Amino acid sequence: MDSQAVSANLRDVGIGISQVLPVLTVAFFAPPGSTVILEEPEIHLHPLAQSVLAELFVEVSQKRLVQFIVETHSEHLFRRMQTLVAKEHLGTEDCEMYFVEKEQGRAQLRRLELDPYVRVKNWPDRFFGDALAETREQTQLALKRIKDLRSAN
Repeated sequence: MDSQAVSANLRDVGIGISQVLPVLTVAFFAPPGSTVILEEPEIHLHPLAQSVLAELFVEVSQKRLVQFIVETHSEHLFRRMQTLVAKEHLGTEDCEMYFVEKEQGRAQLRRLELDPYVRVKNWPDRFFGDALAETREQTQLALKRIKDLRSAN
């Protein structure tokens, strides 16, 4: 593989590339009007690359009229898709997001409802980690540590 005078052997670039190559192939070679179903296309990819996948799906769906149904565990891919909707690169009518939950021993598909600001109104409990709460807690602990150090001096 050569790109701008940088050379790399595909064997040496990590397992992520072997996982994403089929995704790229089907995205660019599926006939226009096709529906492509992908299971965890982000597997073994760097978080930034997971986010870029969302951009790829939007671009290919708009330019090649390929519809993607993507099952993912990637908060990065999901959040980037939200951002693309918020930036109006696509409308809420062009992108629907669902989650699956077990109810009485059966899998139930639930549509995520977005408000006008593209925030999820019916966010399921423990759906993804809570990055904002983690950041808030880390900040509070850092401030407490600073306060404790100052009072010790």
